[in-house]
Amino acid sequence: MRHILVHIDDQPVGRHALELGAALAGRFDASLAALLVLPPAALGVTLSPEAAALAQQAEHAERARLREEAQALVADVAAGAGRAIALEVRAADVVDALLAQARTADLLLVGQRTPEGVGGLSTGQAGRLLVNAGGPVLTVPHIGWRGERGDAPPAEALQRALVAWADTRESTRALRDALPLLARAAEVEVVTFGGASEDAAEAARASLAAVSAHLARHGVAAKATLLAQREPTIGERLRRGWVPDVSVAEALLSHAADTQAQFIVMGGYGHARLRELMLGGVTRTMIETMTVPVLMAH
Repeated sequence: MRHILVHIDDQPVGRHALELGAALAGRFDASLAALLVLPPAALGVTLSPEAAALAQQAEHAERARLREEAQALVADVAAGAGRAIALEVRAADVVDALLAQARTADLLLVGQRTPEGVGGLSTGQAGRLLVNAGGPVLTVPHIGWRGERGDAPPAEALQRALVAWADTRESTRALRDALPLLARAAEVEVVTFGGASEDAAEAARASLAAVSAHLARHGVAAKATLLAQREPTIGERLRRGWVPDVSVAEALLSHAADTQAQFIVMGGYGHARLRELMLGGVTRTMIETMTVPVLMAH
């Protein structure tokens, strides 16, 4: 891992992501860049000349504020981490700008938007980025990555990994992309969900054993765990907007909390159908409800 890219904004989640990026850059002795994406200029074609001039002045002032805050954030985090951080500023669609930069980065860090819709990336933006990035995307929850105490030192960042495994291309890609992090983690657990029948459970156990052996060949000693998927209640099935895979995401997050995992590795599922992005239920739920950083790859 030689180059890490972090999306920042003027919200606390931007600082959380940059601090984690700096901790990882120190661990791998990698270069680190922060990307601030300014909104595209508004055309204002329906405004009068006077109103357009005032709007342009306000837009310039807002862009200057965002630049100044980004420069101050980068300088503060760089000083605390004791390493250089390059600041890139682009005026474009945020996903387009991130995709252009991420294709030459080994890891991209972004922030999760708050339930109030502040900071980070929306679910739709995160999905577009995941499907098109061609590499790993590590999303930092809006609550941060340092845990409940909030004072975990950088050396302890992402030391306990939970790998959600399935026999799919996406899961395989995520596992391979996460290998540098897993190789330096103190604890790694690989989990998968057993089927309803004994034959399905046995196939799941065999798959876990194969993944554990693969990781061992890379010097990663992983614990293998077969999880039982909770059956949804009748009320959940009837609830408006209920997605069948939500219980899987909830089980992963619950297990992560029980084992004090510091990050989750999993495949990201989705595809573009005409102009609409279709995300898998587990992927969407994790993007929206994660409580620890989640590394996804599509």
